[in-house]
Parts: sequence; C-alpha cells; structure tokens
Amino acid sequence: MRQQDRRKEETHRRLGLFQALLLLTFLLLMSRAAYLQVVRGPHYEALARSNALRLVTLPAPRGRILDRNGELLAGNRPAYHVSLVHPGTGKVDAVVEAVAPLLDMTPAEIHELIRRRGDRLFEPVRLKMDVDPIAHSRVEENRGNLPGVVIEVGPVRDYPGGSLAAHVLGYVGEIDGGELARLEGYRLGDILGKTGLEAYYDLELRGRDGGRQVETDAMHRPIRVLGQIDPVPGNSLVLTIDAGLQRVAEEALVATMEMVRAHPRNPYRATSGAVVVLGVGTGEVLALASHPSFDPNLFASRTPRDYLEALRTDPLSPFLSRATSGVYAPGSAFKMITAMAALESARVTPTERITCTGVYRVTADHSKRCWSAHGPVNIYEAIAKSCNVFFYEMARRVGVDLLALHARSFGLGQAIGLDLRPADKAGTVPDREWKRARFSGDPTFWLAEELDAAIGQGFHEYTPLQMAQYVATIASGGVRYQPYLVSQVLDPSGRILSNTTPRVVAEAAVSPETLAIVKEGMRQTTLYGTASWLFGPGFGQRYGFELAGKTGTAEALKGSGKDHNAWFVAFAPFENPRIAIAVLVEEGGSGSLAAAPVARAIIEYYFDLVSRPPAQLPTEPGD
Repeated sequence: MRQQDRRKEETHRRLGLFQALLLLTFLLLMSRAAYLQVVRGPHYEALARSNALRLVTLPAPRGRILDRNGELLAGNRPAYHVSLVHPGTGKVDAVVEAVAPLLDMTPAEIHELIRRRGDRLFEPVRLKMDVDPIAHSRVEENRGNLPGVVIEVGPVRDYPGGSLAAHVLGYVGEIDGGELARLEGYRLGDILGKTGLEAYYDLELRGRDGGRQVETDAMHRPIRVLGQIDPVPGNSLVLTIDAGLQRVAEEALVATMEMVRAHPRNPYRATSGAVVVLGVGTGEVLALASHPSFDPNLFASRTPRDYLEALRTDPLSPFLSRATSGVYAPGSAFKMITAMAALESARVTPTERITCTGVYRVTADHSKRCWSAHGPVNIYEAIAKSCNVFFYEMARRVGVDLLALHARSFGLGQAIGLDLRPADKAGTVPDREWKRARFSGDPTFWLAEELDAAIGQGFHEYTPLQMAQYVATIASGGVRYQPYLVSQVLDPSGRILSNTTPRVVAEAAVSPETLAIVKEGMRQTTLYGTASWLFGPGFGQRYGFELAGKTGTAEALKGSGKDHNAWFVAFAPFENPRIAIAVLVEEGGSGSLAAAPVARAIIEYYFDLVSRPPAQLPTEPGD
C-alpha cells in the first residue's frame, strides 16, 4: 500500500514538473512572439515590404544628335532587357543554369555579372540588353521557372545611318570599373559615351534617370505601380555636319579606292583614307570621314565578342579616326608653305625661273630627282606642275627653320582641339631645335633633310584635319578659324541652350600679295597642272566657277613594301571660297589619281552640279 502511494506521489511530481516545463515553454514562446510583434514588429514589417516592393530605375533617353539640316544621326529606340533580381545565394545557381541557355549565354558569364554587382540581394542585375524576339519569347515562356528574372523595356542608342559618320558620333557602352572610379555621378550599369561626340558631350546627352516603385509577387513580377518619377531626356546636339555631304565623302572615298586598286595599268593597294571638309571663313566641319569604319549600333548593347575581336585585331584599325588621329607626311601638298616662305623672305620673285632637268644635285656625289623634267618654271608653274627641283632650290635658299615658322603660322603641327574624344593629334613640324631634341645622337639637320622638308617629306607629320585647316586659311586670306562640330545644344523641349559662332584663332604671317601668288598656282594646278586631267578649263566653262587645288604624293620608305600615300587639298570656288577639302588615301600611289576624284565628287554634290567625270583614267597622272 505504501509502495503504491509512493508511486502516485512520484507520478504527480513528474506531472507537475512537466506542466511547469510546458508552462515555461509557453511563456517563452509568448514572450518571443510579443517581442517580435511589439518591439521588432516595425523592423520586420519593413523587411517584408522591401521583399514585396522594388524600385525600378527608368533610364533617361540620351539626347538626339542631328545634322545641320535636322536629319537624325543618333537617337533612341525601345528595346527589351532581361535582368535578374537576385533571389539569394541559395537559389541563384539554379536560376542562372536555367536562364543562361535562353539568352545564349554561359552560366559563368552571368555569375561574373552578378559578381560585379557585389552579390547585393534584390538589386536587379542586367543580364542582356536589347534581346531579340526569339530570346524574349523563350524567357517569357519559362518565367514560371525563373524566379527573379524580369523583362524590362528601356531605350537603346540607335544610329539610323549605321556606319555613317561613326568616327564623329562615336559609340556608347556600359560603364566599366575604371571609368566608374574616375568619373563622378555615374553608377554601375550606366551607359555612357566611349568615343566621339558621345564621349565629349556625355554630360549633355545622358539626361537624368527616373524611377518607379512597384509591388511584386513572390516571383518578383510586378503587380502594381505605387509611384513614379519620370526620366528627363538628355539635351540634343545640332551639328555642323551635312549628312548628305558626309555620305558622298564616304562613298566617294570607298569608290575611288576600289577604282585605284583595279587600275588597268598602275594599281595601288589603297588600303584606307580620310576626308575633311571645312567651311571657309567659319571653321564649321561639314564632313569628316575615315575608312575603314564600324557600325556603332553594335556597341549600343553588349557587343558580340567575335565582332569586337575582329575590329580590335584588324590591321587597318577601323577604330582609328584617320582624319583627326592619323598623322602623315603631306608630300607636295606642303609646297604652298615653301612657296610662301620663299616669297615672304624675298628669296625668290614671281617671275624668276629655275630649270628642272629632272635631277637636283645636292653634293658632288648625291642628287635628288623630280618626278619629271619640267624645264624652266616660275613659282606658279612649280606649284601647278609640282616641280620638286624648284622647291629643292627654295629649301637651299630659305632653310628649314623658316619653313617651320610658316607651317606653324597656318596651324600645322598643332592640336586643333576639335570637340571629339579621343582628342585630335598634334603631329610634327620639324626644325633644327626639334631635331636636336629628338635625335641627340644625330642633332644636325642636314641639307638633304631640308630638301625633303621643302616638298613635304621627311619628318613632317600632320592630320588631314590640319591640312584642311591650312588650306581653308589660304582660302580665307590668311585668317585661321577654329574648326568645330556642334553648332547648337538644345534642351528636351527644343529650346536653344547654347550657340557656337565662328572664332578666329590666329592670322597667318603672310602678305596678301604672297597669298594671291600661291592661290593662283593652286588654280593653275586644276587648269593645266597635275589635277587638270580631272578638272581642266572645261570645269569652269561648264559650271561657271573655278577651283584651286594641290596634289601630293608622300613617298613610302624604301623597303617598307608599301605604296605612296596620296593627297589632294583644294578650296572652291576660286573666287569667294566657301569650302576647303583635304583628302588622304593611304597607299593610293598618286594624289591626282587616288585623292582628287574624291574632292571632285564632294564639290559636285555641294554645289549641286551634274556629274560629268573624264572619259578615262590617266595611265599615270603624276604627283
């Protein structure tokens, strides 16, 4: 009996302990629930709401870029973008594996994009921009199995002309780590200008992004919009470029290069080239072309790797703007400088004649040659016929330092500061001081080198843009204007924010009499000289005006295996000039054959002439 009582007491005791433990557990749970709901309630409510709400960035459309007549050169178009709202480290691998093949990407590529965003949860990571309709459909069909994957619509840069003026416009792309560290006011994922006007005027063009707060479901799909701030488009640029003239310049350059390569008697490689057309008396850049080129549309979204690799490895460097960043010896196109230096220093008179036998003796055992035996020539004829012997003699009389002084007076060898990225190059005006600094082991500027300098060979290096400015300065009576590309900046409503007006940067140290002699020599070049096969007296008779020009053939180094570079510089009309032109064809062989026809096509278009080219090409038209 006692044993039974003891068992009952033990049972009651254990039951009491269990009840006490149960009560304690209940109290603890109630306390924790109260803490979470009362004390920490606002915090977790905010977390829950943050999981259901998402701030979507609304990218601002970039400002438009228009030519001088209002033709659209760069605008925007709507496109679908696929992004991933990071679902958390435990889930992201499965999503990445599922979505990668739908976007023709590898999982490693997507993980790299996520890594660059710092694995920040719930912030959208742009996986692919501007997806094609097939990829868009694939993602939509699988959305139920892709938590966190969203499709958004946003603006993408669009260049209606494709490669037209690509080196002027430049291209855009997603900001990289180096740019993000260097530039202020940008975020990861932003689109910015990389080259050309897009880069130089990026702050004007980029606009101000907006935002939209949306409520999403568990799959991060939007349910409703709770608030929105509209993006503000960027400002627009109105260019000095004439799109029609730009097309003609680019097409004529390519067509002439093809003609030169297929010449029946003297074909040349004609690998690449550049064209610059400036307004005389304004500095407006009417056309600026470089070949080969590229299509900036392919950079507006992530560039295909194979295309980018092909561009980067192309030995002709399609990214290089030869018009502004290529530096070349000008050949005989430089001879007007030598003529002016000789006339201004009274080392020659307009009537003096020098006999060209085709050979010019430098020393007892060394001679230089002219491309032809011209006989007795004065300075007008020397320019028109491009007589090397005449200008060799001018170099002996004048010296390289005086040549350099006049070259700089016309802006040669100086960076122009055109509103582009990368900046245009300065080039080289050689003189004795330069030679001493550049070649410490051979500081003497030898007579043979001075003779080369007088005909634009040797150490000279100038851009086609500088050559166009130099000729425009001759045409404007010695007044040098600052070249520019943007005439107006407009706000999104079309209101003018700024105007660019012509600006004089210098006046060349040359008399009107000297300029008149040089211009007449250039006129005779097109009438009776090295470019007469293409123009001649018939041009003026047919169209009612004449032009002035100068051919140039810059000789390639012996043993280089390359053909000579071809130049033609000109202004038109001869009376009251309106445009100045510089054409370069690398390895074009002859300036009158490979470069002058490009200038003729430009002149015909600009002055609305009926094209009537010569019946046949010359066998070898000379310099």
